[in-house]
Amino acid sequence: MLAVRGWSQHWAEARSIAAALARQGDQQPLLDFIDRSLVDDDAAEAANLNYWAYWLGAAHGPQTDDGFMLDRRLTDWDPLTLLRLLVQGLDEAPTYVELYAHSLWALFTACPWLPQAAPTLAAGLHERTERILDGGGVSARSRQELGAVTYRLREYGN
Repeated sequence: MLAVRGWSQHWAEARSIAAALARQGDQQPLLDFIDRSLVDDDAAEAANLNYWAYWLGAAHGPQTDDGFMLDRRLTDWDPLTLLRLLVQGLDEAPTYVELYAHSLWALFTACPWLPQAAPTLAAGLHERTERILDGGGVSARSRQELGAVTYRLREYGN
């Protein structure tokens, strides 16, 4: 199940298993999930952002099944709220820094205007990403994605 590529009916379950294993100290399944089940798959990237929005409380309402994750319009949640919650998670849930890094990159890819809409939040994120990049300890993919986030933040003066 963890070897699933891109979006599938088992995507949410694979994500949950990978996150649970990371919480128990095994980061590799989470890294593999990101590489296999998120990267280069628009449906899976949308599912990831929709899942985060629902899980963290940025979604506009309850969902009765996993179908909401397939909505590529990304309109059922507030991007600023999701950004704030993901930034908060970088500090509160270091076990998932790889998933947070990828999700922040995906959010800025989908909503490139976010740094302009929330300059104070963007400045705080810039500090956090610099600290993570300076500290090492993240994968090459996360370094690249956080580098892209940092570049976007600098582009808007943060």
